[in-house]
Amino acid sequence: MHKTRYNALRLRLEIRPKGPLLIKAGGISANPALPDMQFVRTYHPNLGETVYIPGSSLKGVVRGFVEKALRTWDDRTSWRWACSTFEEKDKPPAEGNCPQRIKHMENVENRSLSTAEIYANSCGACRIFGHTRLRGRLSLTDFFPVEEVRTEIRYGVAISRLTHAVAHGPFEMEVAVSGAFQGTLVLENYEIWQLGLLTTALEAMNLGMLKVGFGKNRGFGEVEARIVEAQVDEIIAGYQKERLRGLLAFVEDGKARSYGLYPPATLDAVPAPKAEVPLGLYMRRMYEAEAWSVMAGQAMQALVPTGG
Repeated sequence: MHKTRYNALRLRLEIRPKGPLLIKAGGISANPALPDMQFVRTYHPNLGETVYIPGSSLKGVVRGFVEKALRTWDDRTSWRWACSTFEEKDKPPAEGNCPQRIKHMENVENRSLSTAEIYANSCGACRIFGHTRLRGRLSLTDFFPVEEVRTEIRYGVAISRLTHAVAHGPFEMEVAVSGAFQGTLVLENYEIWQLGLLTTALEAMNLGMLKVGFGKNRGFGEVEARIVEAQVDEIIAGYQKERLRGLLAFVEDGKARSYGLYPPATLDAVPAPKAEVPLGLYMRRMYEAEAWSVMAGQAMQALVPTGG
C-alpha cells in the first residue's frame, strides 16, 4: 500500500506543559552546571543548543495509549486488538505478537506472505505504527520551542521500602514548567478508524489521561496538545469538499478485502476548509483548529462499533 499515496493528514501540534515536564537525556553531560537528570537537548540551526521533545518520545506514549484502547476491545475478528509489545516465549508462535504470528504463518504455508496479507493479519496498533515486517503510517517530527521554555530544578530522593529512610539522593531533576513546543504529525494512507484512534489519544493527552516523559507517578508529564493547523491531501478524482475519505474509499473491493480494510469509508458533512489548493493529482485543504476539532469528534464517533 505504500507504493501509492491516496491520502495524507498533516497536523501542526503545539505541546505545552501543564506542570513539570522532563524528557530525560541519556548519558552524562560534560557540562558540570547541568543537573543529574537533565532535559534532553540538541542543536538547532536557528535556536542554537536548546531543549526539545523528541518525536519518538511522543510516538511511544501515543502507541502505548492506542494499544491499551485496543486491548480493551480485544476483538480479533477485526482491527480492534493489539499484540504483545515483545515476543512471548511461553506462547505458541500462532498466538505471539504480529511478527511472530506472520513468521509462523509463512513457515506453515512454506511461502512469503504478500504485503496485503501481512497488513490484514496485523493488529490495529501495528497497522498504524508498524512492526519489523510492516512499515508504519504515522510519523512525528521533533518538537522545538516556539517561545521561551522556562526550566527549573526539582529535587528528589529514593526511599527504602524496608527502612523508610533515604536510600539514594538527593538528586536533581531539570523540568520544563512553561513554554511551548511545536512539531508535525503525519498520517499517510489512513483508514478512518486510524484517524479516530489518533485523535482519541490526543484528546486523552489534554484530559491528563496520557502523560509524557519521566516521573508520571510523581505528577510529572501532564501536557496540553493543541492543533495549530490541519492539512489534508486527497486524490483529486472524486474529491468533495464536504467529505473526508479514508483508504477504503479509494480502492476497489478486491483490494480492500485482501488488505482487510474496515468501514467507515468516509466522514460526511465535515466543516468547510479555510483554503483549498490543487496540487496536480491531489487536492490540499487546510483547516483551522476549530474546524478540525469538529472533524476529530466525528472520527472518534466513527470508532463506535455498528451492528454491521
